This record gives sequence, C-alpha cells and structure tokens, in this order.
Amino acid sequence: MPAPVAHPEPTTWRLPGALLAASLTASVWLGLPSAKAGEPVAAIFPPWWSSAERVAAAVAAGGAVLRAGPGLVIAQSSAPGFEARLHAAGAWLLFDPRGLGLCTPAGTRRP
Repeated sequence: MPAPVAHPEPTTWRLPGALLAASLTASVWLGLPSAKAGEPVAAIFPPWWSSAERVAAAVAAGGAVLRAGPGLVIAQSSAPGFEARLHAAGAWLLFDPRGLGLCTPAGTRRP
C-alpha cells in the first residue's frame, strides 16, 4: 500500500498566490501602451458599475466619451490632468486604446 501524500495547508499558498497575482497584474499594466495628452484613453472601471455609471465618471472627469463597452470607456480630453481625474473618478486602469485596435473605425482591419 502506497504511503499517503501530505498536502500543504491552504494558508501556505497565500503568499505565492499573491505574488503571482501581483506579478501578472504588473506585467499587464506595464505592457499596455499609455495614452498621450489630448488623445483617446481607455479607462477600465469596476465590473459591478453600470454602463451609465462608467460614462458619468468619464464625463465628470472632463472627457468626451467616444465609445463604451462592458467595464470599459474610451474618452478623450485636451484638458491637462485628465488621466488623474479619471483615476479619481474610479478608473482602475488607463491605456491607449489604439494600441489594441479599440479605436479603429468599424469595418476596417488592422494589418
């Protein structure tokens, strides 16, 4: 009869799990293209917010909403400090949507 295998306690996986989650989050955050002032910016908001709440937050930050999707608003403002105001309004993550093809006109394909 084989010897029983000892399984580690669930608490021993918390630190490695937290480190893995943090490193994945950082790599995604650092790998996303950043938006320049006056150009469109994609803002990711909390997933439990409604579409109206996300759009209202972007407008309250001084942006013109170009497109809205699930958890995401693409807005633009030429006013300085727009990204800081989006973060203050509740945005979790900001990035340049053109780097991911989110601002291409409908029916066009990127090479």
